[in-house]
Amino acid sequence: MSLDLTVRHGYEVEVAQVDETNLVMTVLVANSDGKASGRHIFNLKTLPGADLVKVCREAYPIAFEELAP
Repeated sequence: MSLDLTVRHGYEVEVAQVDETNLVMTVLVANSDGKASGRHIFNLKTLPGADLVKVCREAYPIAFEELAP
């Protein structure tokens, strides 16, 4: 699934939509030398028609760049 998620340096995010209301978001974290140092998996439940970018950003905000006001 392709969402417009701007991630911070050192993070990689993959999102898969299971069905209309369920997402799986995987966040890979790399340390300063580029080696993987962690993986976080989020099973996210949403309402039909929800803003999926907002749901992902709110689930793990540190992985994403700040939005411009």
